[in-house]
Amino acid sequence: MVRPIVTLITDLKKPCLLVEKNENIKGLIQDLKDTLEKTHGLGISANQIGIQKNISYIKVPKSVDQNTKKIEYGEYILINPKIVNKSNPVRVNNEGCISFPGIEVVTRRYAFVIVGFENEKRELQTGMFSNLESLVVQHEIDHTRGLTIFDRKWRAK
Repeated sequence: MVRPIVTLITDLKKPCLLVEKNENIKGLIQDLKDTLEKTHGLGISANQIGIQKNISYIKVPKSVDQNTKKIEYGEYILINPKIVNKSNPVRVNNEGCISFPGIEVVTRRYAFVIVGFENEKRELQTGMFSNLESLVVQHEIDHTRGLTIFDRKWRAK
């Protein structure tokens, strides 16, 4: 089911609750996938559709087959994610958000992160993310912590 995107910053500033082991989140995962597909974004967190749970869905283009023009995606369900390691250099980005269409904010993000999380099958995973995937993962983890791109706004000195 496609859900409306939350755009009130006061709603997005609330940290999400952990997803418990016995919770049925299959419907929520499908709602995240359906909603992201409709918005053409790269990632979405449950609080962006009004559910205060620590879960995100990310779908980032990784490569394009030059013959068929088919896009290969990195696709991840991140349940209770936590950044366990990060690297320098920090990248400066123009970053947007589906909750604030048409707005970009200059942010700084790590170029590489290692994240511990549970996948859709509730298995513990460790993911290594770089470049665009790293930016999107950090962006969505921020959402689950009650942070937005405005909290990451960077000003050059």
